[in-house]
Amino acid sequence: MDRLLPFLDVTGPEGQQFRVELTKDRMAIGRFQQFNDIALEPDPQQLITRQVHCAVERDPHGWWVVDNGSVNRTFIRQSATVEVVFGRTLLIDGMSIRILGKLTETGEPIYWELTFNDPFGTRPATLMPKIEYLEYDWIQAKLLRGDGPERQEIRDLRPQEHKLIRYMDQRNRANGNVPVMCTYEELIKAIWGEELYHTESDVNHLVWELRQKLEPDPKNPLFLETVRGLGYRLVTHLRTNGS
Repeated sequence: MDRLLPFLDVTGPEGQQFRVELTKDRMAIGRFQQFNDIALEPDPQQLITRQVHCAVERDPHGWWVVDNGSVNRTFIRQSATVEVVFGRTLLIDGMSIRILGKLTETGEPIYWELTFNDPFGTRPATLMPKIEYLEYDWIQAKLLRGDGPERQEIRDLRPQEHKLIRYMDQRNRANGNVPVMCTYEELIKAIWGEELYHTESDVNHLVWELRQKLEPDPKNPLFLETVRGLGYRLVTHLRTNGS
């Protein structure tokens, strides 16, 4: 039976082999099954990020591998060339995503290999969606929403909302301006510091308030994306230019 979906052929450092079809527009890759769509286990040396090491995601231009600011980085191999993923990289049929899975006693690295297969060739959409984006001005501490050439300031942000936006934008900038999934734990610390008793519910409520101010449609957010059970991503790059 012909396959209709792109898929990843996965090979582990101990010879593990399995196949994963890309059934969603974004699929997280990491150490533990409870946090990721694709779990790379076992990982006794804890070299892989447990909560989203990287992800594969689709936009109108095709499929991309997106590093989530991982400590041990994500690599891409095409033929004999291996490169670090800075932010995100467009996937082409036959490319392999490489994630460090083991260091031998002599220090030799052994990788997980996730080979991207797209036999039917995902094509960019012919109709581009409207360009909408967020931009945070660090000098003026202003959050701007753009729609084509026009930009509008998002006003009346509370101090906690500013802290959340600044932290998430900083994480994105450190990851090549590619959105990073921020966990509840790190968001609580970034917003409230050493204050005690703040919970995931407090973060959820703050995000709900922010969405009312910055999203064109708060019920279908473009910019503050939920990563179910883990946290949120702030999208601060153009939605249609592949950057």
